[in-house]
Amino acid sequence: MVLVAALAGGLSGSSFAAAPGGGIANTGGAVSASEQTCRACHSIDTTKVGPSFQAIAERYRGNSDAIAKLKKSMLEGSSGKWSTGAQMPPNAISDADAERFAGWILRLK
Repeated sequence: MVLVAALAGGLSGSSFAAAPGGGIANTGGAVSASEQTCRACHSIDTTKVGPSFQAIAERYRGNSDAIAKLKKSMLEGSSGKWSTGAQMPPNAISDADAERFAGWILRLK
């Protein structure tokens, strides 16, 4: 699954919300480096290289293992789950930050 192009730190202690223009806004006011990296391949509602965050949320909503599956894709990389031909590499992100980010994705409507 192509979920996040290359999350690279910057998520610690942050909370996220959908930002105007299809990004992820750190609700603390600053845009994180991770957001810029993710937006290279993902947007809130439009398929780019990878699926939109809303499409990911829709696919995994109601799945009791969703957080674990999304975290695994973020931490270990993934390919072939979205038929895009793209491969997501493993990301430099902590387990806690991957869990927090997966939860943010799943809360999108």
